[in-house]
Amino acid sequence: MTRTRDFHRFHRWTAKLRRRSLRSALPEPREGELQPTHPVSEVRCREWQRDQLHDLTELEEREAIA
Repeated sequence: MTRTRDFHRFHRWTAKLRRRSLRSALPEPREGELQPTHPVSEVRCREWQRDQLHDLTELEEREAIA
């Protein structure tokens, strides 16, 4: 490759790395990026509670039949 082509490729590459690091530092969501609506811990807790409630209702139904 010629010197100028190497030079331009190198600067394109470093600009790409710079943009990536800047994007990762942004706190707000970027266009087209999916963001969770609730924190993961909150979702886990809610699903655990829902599962426990489901188990409890199954036990009550079995006891009512027997």
